[in-house]
Amino acid sequence: MYCTACGQHLVPGAVVCPRCGRPAGVAPVPVIYNRVHRHFQVLWILWLAFAAWTVLQGLIAISILSGVFNRWGMHGQGHMMAWPWPFWGEHVPWMVPVIAVILGLRVILSAATGAALMQRKPWARVLAIVAAVLTLIKPIAGTLLAIYTLWVLAPGLSGQEWEQMTRPGVPPVQM
Repeated sequence: MYCTACGQHLVPGAVVCPRCGRPAGVAPVPVIYNRVHRHFQVLWILWLAFAAWTVLQGLIAISILSGVFNRWGMHGQGHMMAWPWPFWGEHVPWMVPVIAVILGLRVILSAATGAALMQRKPWARVLAIVAAVLTLIKPIAGTLLAIYTLWVLAPGLSGQEWEQMTRPGVPPVQM
């Protein structure tokens, strides 16, 4: 006789499996495909894609801002290009590093959320909800991703479904 959960060979008369602890002769629990099961793969893929999209946006924004702050308001080649607002040319070049740090933190949060969801970490649901709330104010892509994440993971029943999915011994869902 073999364990129905892990396949371990059981000695005759064994009450429980010595490897996983499942009672002998008990059928495996069927996996119920609930809303979280149906959407979690799309969710982690979208979070990783959002991290990549944020990197692309950041590179474009930082290159444009660096060019603007280095050319305008600075002396170069014996002439100075006029800023429409003189204050910006002299006092705001600190914005480039600040924007870089903010975008870097957003990329780390998005990538960590996607990776944690992909690996079905027990705390990934809470991280995804926090990341979704913080991403709500990011126009269009961030707002849509945040709404979708909250729709999938925020309801109370989703918490129970997520706990069921992250229990040891539950096989990953094959899509």
